[in-house]
Amino acid sequence: MKLKALTSLILLGLAATQAPATELKTDKDCVPGVRVVDRNGRAGTITAIDNGMCQVNRDEGTRGGYLVWMLRPEGAVRQADDTLVPGTYPCHSAGNYLFMDVVIKDGSAYRSGQGGGRYRLEKDGGIVFEGGPLAPARAKVLPGPRIGLNMDGKDFYNTSCSLKKG
Repeated sequence: MKLKALTSLILLGLAATQAPATELKTDKDCVPGVRVVDRNGRAGTITAIDNGMCQVNRDEGTRGGYLVWMLRPEGAVRQADDTLVPGTYPCHSAGNYLFMDVVIKDGSAYRSGQGGGRYRLEKDGGIVFEGGPLAPARAKVLPGPRIGLNMDGKDFYNTSCSLKKG
């Protein structure tokens, strides 16, 4: 009995250490037979990759195609959409790349263009850039995670900077 319990604990520990804490990154992560969960919490099994879409047979009996970053391995922790994780956020407006990136260094420092500064997150998802090139901008954390930016102080964010995947 003790050996069986010990074996179960070891297997549980291995599963916990192997579960990544983020969504899939590249097409190479779309491996048939792997158990995944989509952004709505629906679990299923990858069956194939077809035209860049990861095909999943959901446990509920339906089938769906997903971009790889819309899935995470079953048991992995979903990346929060309402926080800024460190990384590079290329910025676009009207579907065009603006040749501008926002680099989130940590929970309070950023860099963009030739300068940088500090930022803080508000409870409503607002981002206050305290100095640096983005200080005049109104900003908000959007799902994705993305950074919405505007220069007119209103709630429409005509510039969107999405976390670079992979």
